[in-house]
Amino acid sequence: NVGNNPGDQTIGPGGNKTYTFYAHPEIGENAGLVLDFADPLRNQRDGLFGAIVIGPRGSLYRDPVTGADISMKNSWRADVIVDPTIPGNDKRANYRDFSLFFQDEDNILGTSFMPYLQKTAGVIGVNYRSEPFALRMNDGCEQPNTIFTCLGTDKTGDPVTPILETHAGDAVVLHVFGASSEQNSVFGLEGHEWPEEPFLLGSDLVSNLEFGGAEVFNAYFQSGGPYKLPADYLYENHRMAYSEGGQWGFLRVLPEEDKRILPLKQGKMAASTRKVSLPAKKKK
Repeated sequence: NVGNNPGDQTIGPGGNKTYTFYAHPEIGENAGLVLDFADPLRNQRDGLFGAIVIGPRGSLYRDPVTGADISMKNSWRADVIVDPTIPGNDKRANYRDFSLFFQDEDNILGTSFMPYLQKTAGVIGVNYRSEPFALRMNDGCEQPNTIFTCLGTDKTGDPVTPILETHAGDAVVLHVFGASSEQNSVFGLEGHEWPEEPFLLGSDLVSNLEFGGAEVFNAYFQSGGPYKLPADYLYENHRMAYSEGGQWGFLRVLPEEDKRILPLKQGKMAASTRKVSLPAKKKK
């Protein structure tokens, strides 16, 4: 029982409860895991986790394809439309926001257990999905030459794991979570770099970063790299056994005119013309 939530905060089977959290200004824009500790050995392993993502004050959260307002809904991706009329937001730009939840349960891989294991065991995935190399090889893809690009038999070539769609030059904030993990992992994204400490002047630029269970880091970068090049850029767990097990996907950088997703610039007017309902004045 934590926070300013009165009464018993536990929830019984079939029940529901609304929690209120305060995003303190000292913490600022960030992201945090939401985990269930009623049965930490099973519930998190079975996927009972989520996240709270904190954005600029007064922002709208938009579905990048339909344009629907998803501010009060669940989604692993959103266009963040910043309201420039709010103090502190005048120099902020709209951006693409993504959340990736990495999950595994192999506690032996990488230890001194002999014979040394080369493949992972148990649950493995990103956002509840995985694209194992073995599945693609079964479809006719060749490892390592075409494992990521091979179309296979009657296949589109795209993995079932999340594809992060952006336009070239878009600002991106990517949240990487060790949602349920027995091991440390290394997230990598080709063709892009981000500051290891986002709000520290002169921070080292990295293109891969280690993270562990219940840990999160936020990557701030420009889509398409410094030259804003449209392409499919591979993201993956750089521990090869986990990449082979299915923890990989694409950052898909589209040309600016591509209409598969809405341009971020279209959101400026929507943010600046938001209607705010004020309480009715009491009659004297």
